[in-house]
Amino acid sequence: MTSKAGACLADALIARTALGGAINALRTHGDAAVVMLRELPASAMIDLRLDPADAAALGAAERALALKLPLTPGKVTTGAEHVAWWLGPDQWLIVAPPAAAMPLMQALVGDALAAVDVSDLRAGFEVTGPHAEDVLRKGCAIDLHPRSFAPGDCALTALARVRIALYQTDERPGYRVLVERSVATYLWDWLTDAMMEFTGV
Repeated sequence: MTSKAGACLADALIARTALGGAINALRTHGDAAVVMLRELPASAMIDLRLDPADAAALGAAERALALKLPLTPGKVTTGAEHVAWWLGPDQWLIVAPPAAAMPLMQALVGDALAAVDVSDLRAGFEVTGPHAEDVLRKGCAIDLHPRSFAPGDCALTALARVRIALYQTDERPGYRVLVERSVATYLWDWLTDAMMEFTGV
């Protein structure tokens, strides 16, 4: 009797984003000289909770992340590999390369720290170009004028009636949009439609 052991092998796992694209074939739309929408590769995302008045807990977290946590409402700080979004007085979202999720979870351990891996909760988009602000203003619940929202600022808000986390990365302007995966396709379609006025596509 011929053994069939090893005849069937499991298909290799292929990382896919919320829009169904493989990591090496992410979606883009628009013209970078006007406004461009890009799907971001999958990232590790850690929800971190601690009391910022607890110097020991704050120091332990900052050493593990190799960056200073933003303590000012609505601010983002960036390190060599990790980005920390301020979400509340005792809450931050840590965005990092995918392979960093497990090491961070192991490093962010302590009685005064709470770290939860939420990498599968959200999809990420990037909107850039001279008309990026104009596109977002069509459905954003906050004032995006440079006097009110500038590079390094972030907010939990609504866009096209769905909850998002928004971060302005630079003065191009460029924005990062994090949205729950269940409504990612809807928001992508809304954004591409909102861009048509400027791209003509």
